[in-house]
Amino acid sequence: MTTTQDRPGGEPDFSRLRLGQVPIVLMYHVIADVPEDPHKLAVAPARFAEQMAWLAERGLRGVSMETLMAAMRAGRARGLAGLTFDDGYLSVLEDALPVLLRHDFTATMFIISDRIGATNEWDAGTGPVWPLMTAGQVAQVAAAGMEIGSHTATHPRLPGIGADQLTAEISGSRARLRELFDLPVTGFAYPYGRMDAAARDAVRGAGYGYACSVETPVSLLGDMTLPRITFYDRDGAGRMAAKKLFFRSYTAALGTRRGLSYSPLARQVKRTLTAPLHRLRRLRRH
Repeated sequence: MTTTQDRPGGEPDFSRLRLGQVPIVLMYHVIADVPEDPHKLAVAPARFAEQMAWLAERGLRGVSMETLMAAMRAGRARGLAGLTFDDGYLSVLEDALPVLLRHDFTATMFIISDRIGATNEWDAGTGPVWPLMTAGQVAQVAAAGMEIGSHTATHPRLPGIGADQLTAEISGSRARLRELFDLPVTGFAYPYGRMDAAARDAVRGAGYGYACSVETPVSLLGDMTLPRITFYDRDGAGRMAAKKLFFRSYTAALGTRRGLSYSPLARQVKRTLTAPLHRLRRLRRH
C-alpha cells in the first residue's frame, strides 16, 4: 500500500494518499431556493445554514482547502472540514458568505476565469441558468477571507482535449485570476469532477499546490485528485451524520465506479451497448 513520504526538507509528500488520510471535503454550487433543479446543484439558504450549524455543533470547523492542506502538512487536520463552492455563483456571496462568517468558517471559491460576471451557460437547455459573480464581487469574497481557486477558463470537460487547450484552460485561468485579484491561486477544481493523466500533469505543471476532483479511484488519490462529497438540499442532520461517518467508504465506492469507467474494456462495452441507441437517434433526425 502506498504511504505518504516526506519531501526533501521534511515536508510531507501528498502526491499519493492512503484512503485513511483523505480529509472530508464538502462540495457546493448554488445556495438558493429554486423551483426547478434537475442537476441538484442548489441548496436552500435555510438548509445550508442548518448544515453549517451542524458542523459547528459537533466541533468541526469549516475551512478553505488552502488552510486544510496546510493543516494536513502540519499533522493538525483533525476537526477540520474543507468547504468548497464551484463556479462562483452570485448566490454564494449573497446567501452563503454571511453564514460562513457567522461561524468563523472559511471556504474555497473555484472561479471560472473567462465567465466572471456571466452565467452558467454550459447548463443552458438542461437546467436553470444562474448569474456568476462579477470581478468586484469575487474580490469582495476574497476580502472576507475566502480562498480563490481556479475552475478552468471556460468549464470544459478536460479528459481528451488537446495540449494547447489544456494549457489555456489550466495555466491560462490561473494567470488571469492572479492578474485580476493579485492572489497566489494555488487551488484547482476539475469541471464535472472529471480528469485524466494529461489534465493532472497539466495542473501540477501549472504550479497549483492541489486539485479537487469528485469521484477518484483509490489508486489515484493524492494532492492533485482530492475527492469531495457533494452535499444536497435533502441532507438534513441524519444524512450529514452518515456522510461524516462513512465519507471514506463513500469515496472508495464512487472511486471504484469511476475507475471502472476509465478502463478501456469498460469504455468499449459502453460503446457497444449504446451504439444501437445512437443509430436510432440519428435515424430520427433524418
